[in-house]
Amino acid sequence: MNFVDKYKPKSTKDILGQDIGLNQLRLNLKKPVFIYGPPGTGKTATIHALANDMNYEIIELNASDFRNKDEIDSIVGNSIKQKSLFNKGKIILVDELDGISGKEDRGGVQALLVLIQESTFPVIMVANDPWNSRFSQLRMKSKMIDFKKLNYLTIFNILTKICKSENIKISDKDLRELSIKSDGDVRAAINDLEIVSYNNNLEGIGERERETSIFNAIQLILKSNNPKEVLNILDRVNMDLNDCILWLEENIALEYKNKHDLARAYDILSKADVYRGRITKWQHWRFLVYIYDLISAGIAVSKKNKYYGFTKYRKPARILEIWKFNQKNKLKKDISIKIAKKVHTSIKHVKKDFLFYKRFINKDIIKELNLSEEEAEFLKN
Repeated sequence: MNFVDKYKPKSTKDILGQDIGLNQLRLNLKKPVFIYGPPGTGKTATIHALANDMNYEIIELNASDFRNKDEIDSIVGNSIKQKSLFNKGKIILVDELDGISGKEDRGGVQALLVLIQESTFPVIMVANDPWNSRFSQLRMKSKMIDFKKLNYLTIFNILTKICKSENIKISDKDLRELSIKSDGDVRAAINDLEIVSYNNNLEGIGERERETSIFNAIQLILKSNNPKEVLNILDRVNMDLNDCILWLEENIALEYKNKHDLARAYDILSKADVYRGRITKWQHWRFLVYIYDLISAGIAVSKKNKYYGFTKYRKPARILEIWKFNQKNKLKKDISIKIAKKVHTSIKHVKKDFLFYKRFINKDIIKELNLSEEEAEFLKN
C-alpha cells in the first residue's frame, strides 16, 4: 500500500491545517455544500474522515464518469432516494466536479442542480476550480467552502509523523525542503517522501510549477518584449482562454501608449479570436496551443520598446456586464428549472414561453413548485 492511502486520515482529528473549512463543513451539512481548492489540500479526505466520525455511509461518485442528464439521474438520483441500511445517515459525495464541465456535458449540471434540491441527505460537491460559468447555479444553491493551500510547516509535521512510523532516516533540512517544494499539496509531498525513502536522496524531486494570477500574467506579457519570458505564462493561470482574451482586450490600451504598438497588439488579438472560432467550429483542438502563443508571445513582441512604470490593470468590463446579466436573470432561470421538471419539457422551452407560464401560476402552483419567497415575488412583477 502506498503512503498516501496508508496514511489517509481516519478521523477529523487527523486533519491538519483546515480547521476553518472543517468547521464550516460540520455546520452546513443540512444544505448542499460546494468544497473547492487546489489539489492535495485534503478536500475529499476531510469528507471521508467526517463521515467516519459521524458513522455515516458515504456514496462517492466521480463527476467525470457521467456527463449527461440520464446518467446523473440514474446514479446520483438513486443514491439520494435510498435510505442507508446500516449507518445513521448518508453523505452523497460528487468528486472532481471539474470533469463535468467539458464539452461532452449534455445537461449534467442542470440535472445535478435539481437533484441536490430534492435530496434528504447531505450532498457535497468537490472541485479544484468552482468558478466555471457552468457552475453558477450550483454556487448559488450551495454553501461554498474554501480549502486553501497548506502551510509548509503543516506539511512538515505530517511528513515527520510518517517518517517516524516508517523509520525513514531523513534530515529536518531535507524534510523541510520537500515540504516547501510541494507548494501546499500534501498528497504530492507524501508521494515525494515515498520516492525519497526508496532513493535515500532528493534527486529527481523538482520544484512544482506554481500557479500565477491573471494580474501577474498580464503584467509580464504587456511589460516584456522577450517572447521566451512569456511563452507559457498563461498555462499557469487558472482561467479559461475566453476570459484570458477578455483580460488582454481590456488592458492592452492601458499599457500600450504608442498607436502603432496598440494597432499591432489588437491585430494579433483579433487574429487569435478568429482562429479560436475556427478551432471550435471544426473541433481541431490540437491547434489551441498556437492561440496561447499568439496572445502571450505575439502581443509581447508587438510593441517596439518596453513600457516602464506602474499601470493599474482592471477586470474586463464585459465580464462584469455578463455577471450583472446573469444575476438579473437568475430567478427566471431557477423558476424555469422547476417548471421544466414538473411539466416534463426542456428548460430552454420554458424560458422561451416564460410569460405564458407566468400567467397561470397561482398560490397553489407556487407551493407545488416549491418556489422561494423571492421567486414568488419575481412572478408578481
